[in-house]
Amino acid sequence: MIKKGISFVFEIHLMRILIFHNLLWSQYKSVVFEKVADICNKNNDELLVLETTITESGREDLVNFDLDNYPYKFPVKLISTQPLQSISSWKVAYSWVKAIFQFKPDVINFTGYAEAAALPTLLLCKLLGIKTVMTIESVRNQSEHQNVLIYTIKSAIKSAIFKLTNAYFSYGLNSNQFLFRAGVAKNKILSFLNSFDKVKFKEQILLNTNHSKENIKPYLLYVGRLSEEKNLFGLLDLMKELPYQLKMAGNGPLFKELASKIHVEKITNVDLLGTVAWNELANLYQHATCLVLVSKAETWGMVANEAQELGKPVICTEACGCANDLVIDGFNGLVISKLDDLQERNRIKDFLKDYPNRAGNLQQNSIKNSKIFDVDKLAQEMYQGFRTLTMN
Repeated sequence: MIKKGISFVFEIHLMRILIFHNLLWSQYKSVVFEKVADICNKNNDELLVLETTITESGREDLVNFDLDNYPYKFPVKLISTQPLQSISSWKVAYSWVKAIFQFKPDVINFTGYAEAAALPTLLLCKLLGIKTVMTIESVRNQSEHQNVLIYTIKSAIKSAIFKLTNAYFSYGLNSNQFLFRAGVAKNKILSFLNSFDKVKFKEQILLNTNHSKENIKPYLLYVGRLSEEKNLFGLLDLMKELPYQLKMAGNGPLFKELASKIHVEKITNVDLLGTVAWNELANLYQHATCLVLVSKAETWGMVANEAQELGKPVICTEACGCANDLVIDGFNGLVISKLDDLQERNRIKDFLKDYPNRAGNLQQNSIKNSKIFDVDKLAQEMYQGFRTLTMN
């Protein structure tokens, strides 16, 4: 009789968590999933992460590094190994539904709402009584300036998705504002935090005695995809006005055009580095003066977390999700409205000119603020969010 009672209690408290995620190679999310898996193991709960694929088109050169150096320590299944853009929504929908009936989750975490399979799967969850959590990366800047018809259709679908979703994990204050504008109640936001694997990141710093910091000239740093929304042509134009060197780490569809602009316009203070593996980035950050992120649209900008963890201030636009959240204007960096404004470009020049006098404070404040964005704290908040939903 006693054994039956213990078994009954155990069954009540057992929680099954299913996470739908798109890219396995993302080192930012994998460490979070690992931490959540650890918490689940301690509480006799079960976790399964269903990944759509390994990576997306154009980033295949990063896959070998990631798979070799980041053995995943959480239960994971792959839907496909093709680039993300090659996988049909029908295949994703079928795989999601199959996982739901096989795994029998109590709660499902959808990583975003852009996937076409999201709406029908949410309807199924509603019918089956499965609780749902949506991770939101979007910010206000990304939902505007679209064709009216497309915007109206997307808004209607988004509204339906949000009505079916029980709760949300937000990427920060700007994502919160996005949710509020969509009519989401504040008490439905269970977490608004973002983080990455700080331990593994810092382990990548190489102690090379042949190249001390004194022998390296200071430089500005850009890290990210070379794509239209990053406003990189504007950044190159800015560099023509600055007496500093800029190193650009990353690849993407604009690589050749950027290289051509640098060559034709003889912009001698910009170095296009191409793809830089994640295990080499820490060294790049370590010797930089600051990170520059002048995107026209940016869900968050995890590179800002990396820079801040090493005490580097960040210059970013308000379009970045991390602006006025991780990066606080005048405290640990500079937040500008837009790059093509003369007054704002002058603010950048003044910030860099005054940097030597403020370097110590900026570094301390960057490290101090980085501590708030802790991966263990994020994992705990996510787990407690799952637990709260399933207990109701």
